[in-house]
Formats: sequence, C-alpha cells, structure tokens
Amino acid sequence: MAITAHTLLDKVAPRAKPLIITVFGDTIAPRGGTIWLGSLIDLMQPLGLSERLVRTGVYRLVREGWLKSRQDGRRSFYTITDQGIGTFAEADARIYASTPLAWNNKWTIVQTLPDATLGARKKLRNLLTWHGFGQLSPTMMIKPGSDTTTLKEVLKTLNLSDSSIVFTGDLDEKTDKQSIITNGWDLNDLSTSYANLLDCFHNANTITSTPQDAFVARSLLIHQYRRILLKDPQLPNELLPPQWNGELARKQVAKAYRALSDQADQFIVVNMQCGDEKLPDPTSAYHKRFTSD
Repeated sequence: MAITAHTLLDKVAPRAKPLIITVFGDTIAPRGGTIWLGSLIDLMQPLGLSERLVRTGVYRLVREGWLKSRQDGRRSFYTITDQGIGTFAEADARIYASTPLAWNNKWTIVQTLPDATLGARKKLRNLLTWHGFGQLSPTMMIKPGSDTTTLKEVLKTLNLSDSSIVFTGDLDEKTDKQSIITNGWDLNDLSTSYANLLDCFHNANTITSTPQDAFVARSLLIHQYRRILLKDPQLPNELLPPQWNGELARKQVAKAYRALSDQADQFIVVNMQCGDEKLPDPTSAYHKRFTSD
C-alpha cells in the first residue's frame, strides 16, 4: 500500500510541544527565527494540531525560555530566544550532518569529586548524556574524542569546574573497549528505535502529491529522527556493534529529506509570515543539509 502523509501522521502520533519545537528548528529557525502566531497555526494544522494546542504549546515554550513574544497591533509574533538559537544550532550540526564523525582514538573522562552534590551530579549527567557521554559509575562519565570545550562550558555553568577532574588521552591497549560501550550506553534500545524509523519511513520520499503533503512528511520524518539522533552518542564506527543500523537510518532520512524539500519549501513560503516584510531566504546552512550523501 502506498504511504501517504495521513498514514504517517497516524503512525507517528506526535505530541504538540515537541512537534512545535521540531518545526521551529527545521523550518522557522533558518528563516529568521520569527513567525506570526496565525502562520504557525496554519503550519501546524496539517500536522494534526488544533489552534488551542498550538497556543498552549507556544505559551509553555515561552515559559521554558525557548521562545519570546511580541505584539504588533493585534498580532502576536514568536521568536526563538538566544538560548534557543544556541541549542537549535548545536542540534542542527548533529541532525543534518552529511557524514559520520571522525575519531582520533582519544577519550575524555570526567570524574566528579566528593564535594559535588547529588543534585549537581544529576544535572551534569543529564547534560553530558545529551552531548554523547556515557556513564561508567555514579561519578564518572566517558566519551570518545578529546575536545573538552563543551565539557568545560557545562562544568562552568554548573559551578563544578573545581569539583571535577577531566582526563583526555589513550586508554591502555588491554582495556576492553566493548565493555565500556556496553556499560556506558544502551545501544540496543537505540537500534530498535532506528529499526522502527526505517520501517515507518521506508518510502517517505515518494510522497510528492502536494506541497502540504511534502511538508507534513518531511516534518514528521525529521521529528522522529531528531528524537532518536539526539539520544545517540554517535560513537565512532570502530566502537559500534556489527549490523549497526544508525548509519543506514541517517542515509535513508537524508534521501527522503532532500526528495521532499522542494515541495515542502513551496508550502512554507505560502504559509509562513514573520511580519510585514518579505519572508527571509533560508540560511546557506539550510541548503547544505545532508548534502554529501
């Protein structure tokens, strides 16, 4: 049976707020980061969200610091905050990457000291997990690679710079790296998620009946992919288990995303208003998404 935007929507059944975040990151951020509420309602309607759900969603995103609002007469506009722009940019670099990340065979280990509180260690664990670290013990986390820039920024933000020790370098040749991978990350759960993604979107690139359908399919595709990818530590190929399906999923998503984008953009240009001025052209980075596959 041919796949349609409607059947994809039924399969994915996305929740309102995360889906609004996806549309802001995928569609609105590269076009200036601002949208009229009425336009946002129009964009989200074919994705199954009612006006009430959109209004509730953006209200919560304002409270959480993702968006800020302004009034222009009777119209409300929503803009991604500086904090949100930084988070979207970092996520974009991972989501739309055209090739797997290279590895220099180095590792980074962070060990929190006894004076770090349980609450601080929990916040550190949550943030570093998002950045690809695995947990080896309640006080130790590890990641392939030797770039400590982000790690040091996180430690500074949490006031843990003086309560942590950071190590970088090679591991002993006798170290069981697969044991580190097994204990640090749940790759089985990720593999299952990727398999479900591959099954759900195996021919999404064939949905080209209308610009609206293409926009719906592309938004749902990237919504599901980002939910998985941002939990994926994106380990080097040398450390991944045999038959790992993450790279296959990335290539399938890249192919479908590019196939849907021309028509999806037609729908966006017609339905997105950011003010009285002309809708800004997408950034150059937008045109480079998944470009080398």
